[in-house]
Amino acid sequence: MILNYLLEIRALAGKIYLPLVSLLFLASCVETMSTYDAYRAGRPMAMFYKGGVDFGRIASDNTDCQVEAVQRVPAQVQTTQTPTYTTPVSTTCNQIGTQTFCNQMGGQTYGGQTQSYDVNAGLRQQVHLQCMARKGYQYLNIPACPSGVDISAQDQERVLRPLSATTCYQATEAGGIRVGNY
Repeated sequence: MILNYLLEIRALAGKIYLPLVSLLFLASCVETMSTYDAYRAGRPMAMFYKGGVDFGRIASDNTDCQVEAVQRVPAQVQTTQTPTYTTPVSTTCNQIGTQTFCNQMGGQTYGGQTQSYDVNAGLRQQVHLQCMARKGYQYLNIPACPSGVDISAQDQERVLRPLSATTCYQATEAGGIRVGNY
């Protein structure tokens, strides 16, 4: 009866532990995609957009709003620990002739990982977005420019054109980004 109980507990621990380890392993395989790779894959780029404004002004307004958000909603770091579970210890002994051999199983501890997170991160992000909206910006997903479209002639303008159905972005391997209309 005790052996069946132990086998059930080990099976349950395996059902919980193995999927968790598998999920963590798969999550570690995910790579962050560069803007250039996202552009080549045709993925949109999220950005603050306001027609008639140059990139320097966008960066300055963004920094101002980030500072405002941090001042209004400071970090509040919480630390939690996952529950721990220790499997029961069992000892099985076998006697062969005059010798006794014992095998001890169990005693493994699972869980107990510590993690920290900022409980105010979401609210701070919301305050940042509201600040940028007050300054007239929209947070948009700008599509990648279609293949064959070249907007490099707009580089001399130094300001964002008004948003239209043809607004798109291009990225270079060196990390450069241009936004324009075709």
